[in-house]
Amino acid sequence: MDSVLSLTKISTIYPGVHYQDNHASLQPMSLTIFFPGTFPRQTLERNIPIHISVSINEEYRSFITPVIEVTSKALHCRGSSLHSDNPTYIAPKLHLSQAMFCDDKTIIPFLPLLPSFDSVDRAHWESVLQQIQEWLTTKVDTESLLWTWGCDTFWLTFVAAHPSFLMGKWPMWDPCIPLEGSFIEQWLERSSDGGADGADEEALTQVVNNIWDEFCRHAALFYPLPLIALD
Repeated sequence: MDSVLSLTKISTIYPGVHYQDNHASLQPMSLTIFFPGTFPRQTLERNIPIHISVSINEEYRSFITPVIEVTSKALHCRGSSLHSDNPTYIAPKLHLSQAMFCDDKTIIPFLPLLPSFDSVDRAHWESVLQQIQEWLTTKVDTESLLWTWGCDTFWLTFVAAHPSFLMGKWPMWDPCIPLEGSFIEQWLERSSDGGADGADEEALTQVVNNIWDEFCRHAALFYPLPLIALD
């Protein structure tokens, strides 16, 4: 057997199930993989590949597809995107526990988005931004996991509405919402290095497109349903 695959661990896990009307969806799961033990440094001549696979029973495969997101633990919740080559954009990879995922009692008033929502229209993002800010500052316990999720959602939406932030013009947000979280901290770090400074309109549009992808993945932690309402 190839030495890369000489040690294999197999586990069976059971994700939570969210029910709504006649439909059901599997909740996302956050997994941590540890590698106990050490080896002599001189034996490390190249990167060590780790093979990860996810399988689901045949009868469910026509309905759902597993997606794996990977972030190094060493990045301390500041992972880089596996989906974007745009140098002005850093995608958040949030290390959130399974306990953070939604339950039937969680109400997200700004989701689903209106049927008319256009993910490349910054005015639409601005409208959602105001809804999130109102909800966060009046309805959400600041000590809850929902607050943590909501703040990251707020900053994803804020930058989608104002992709040149911190450059150009942008509105002041409610000071109750801290300028912190994995996404916005990465964004500020990149901005300080000249990230989106001087980016043309096409580049800014690509930033918004990439944020929409991350917004969809992040929203699923508390809202694993279609993000845009049907007409």
